[in-house]
Amino acid sequence: MTKKQLEDYCIAEFENIAQVLHELSGVVKPGKWDYTSVELAAMATFIHNSYNGMENVLKRVLAYESAEVTDTPTWHKDLLRIATERGIIGDDLQEKLGQYLSFRHFFIHAYSFGLRWTEIKPLVDAIHDTVRDFGSRVLEHIETLM
Repeated sequence: MTKKQLEDYCIAEFENIAQVLHELSGVVKPGKWDYTSVELAAMATFIHNSYNGMENVLKRVLAYESAEVTDTPTWHKDLLRIATERGIIGDDLQEKLGQYLSFRHFFIHAYSFGLRWTEIKPLVDAIHDTVRDFGSRVLEHIETLM
């Protein structure tokens, strides 16, 4: 894979994430607190999809750099740690992404009827800025690569 191909892949993935965020914005209504279980499940799915897209980007960048993330039960956390150690993301972004990783784990193992707006709202409120910061950091990092 060339640097240009890596950059093109990441941009395409960011476009997919932007589409997911657009869909999320169609469900979330300012000032609303009484969402149905279907609406909450949709939001949770969009949050999950966004985080998975960001993980896909990190996996691809690390693969380009020949950084190994071993297939262990902790590989998701390891991915964030290694991306931070290699300067792809900073500690602040690692912490934010860690919140989405925790949600991802909950989402995969829980029933959607257990979702609560009060628990999802902080993630929804922060996701646009998190994705923007993530995209900027990744593209800046790619520019520094040989």
